[in-house]
Amino acid sequence: MLLTKFAPQLFSLLAFAACTLAVVLPSRSELDARVYHRATSELVQSGSVFTIHNVKSGTVVDLSAGDNKTITGWALNGGKNQQWETIWSGNSWNFKSVETGLYLGFTGTAGNATNLTVASTPTGWDIWHDTVNETNYRIFAPNTTVNWDLWDYGNAVSGDPITLWGAWSGIHQTWRFVQV
Repeated sequence: MLLTKFAPQLFSLLAFAACTLAVVLPSRSELDARVYHRATSELVQSGSVFTIHNVKSGTVVDLSAGDNKTITGWALNGGKNQQWETIWSGNSWNFKSVETGLYLGFTGTAGNATNLTVASTPTGWDIWHDTVNETNYRIFAPNTTVNWDLWDYGNAVSGDPITLWGAWSGIHQTWRFVQV
């Protein structure tokens, strides 16, 4: 009885939520129209070693010393577990850990809340300039709209996971490369 009474309102709410999701998660072609250009070799150069800084938090991409597998945001400490060699494969970028020689990637399917991890085989990544500030970068799983996202909207607490998430205007999804 209660469900029947509120069914029209529930249906309207669900329809609104679906429309909102369609706006929040653009298609790849819409995303391509919003970004400046793909990074190939201006700042990010193949064979160079970088620390990769989250624009909002200032933390860096860190390979956890606890398990040598988990990728988190962590305060810069100068460790080799925070240094990444960039390698251009001809159609995408690979990130190789200076500490372990493992490649930054993910397990499973690229989607919202997929954790970054490392593996023995490279994962290709697309690096695009951000639309708001072209000196910042977004790093996407190729041919998707999911990019690196520092958990909890870019919380600066060391240990926050770095995941994949649908691109939106959050600056916690943007990164800067600082050559070591």
